[in-house]
Amino acid sequence: MQLHEFHARSLESSIGIADEAARRMERLLLEGGQEALVRPIVNSLSAETREKLIAQVRELRAMLVEIVERFSLTAHPLDLRQVLAAEVSALWVIFEDCRPARMRGYGQEFSPDARAALENLVDGLAKHTFAMGANLH
Repeated sequence: MQLHEFHARSLESSIGIADEAARRMERLLLEGGQEALVRPIVNSLSAETREKLIAQVRELRAMLVEIVERFSLTAHPLDLRQVLAAEVSALWVIFEDCRPARMRGYGQEFSPDARAALENLVDGLAKHTFAMGANLH
């Protein structure tokens, strides 16, 4: 079944987001969580629930495949360089938002020592991120 190109593009975008979410859920279920510096994901699921969810996620992915096939949606490969450049750009924005001047609106002032330390660390993160981006051009 063929869709108008505008409908196909919209559906491809939605299916892409759903596919990424399903892949992440399956990975988390298989690995039992995820290590992280400040927000680790810990497994609080019983083995039975985990297995049931793995099966449901795989069924969801099969349903997504069915939609792709039924409407003849096409793959649009992304260049790794472009994906990494977008991630690096997003990181730079995140780090810039960590600057004390940007956090002024929270109603609490930074102590001078904390302000200087954070500003210095954010400078290092921003420079490092910029260097990462330079490797992608």
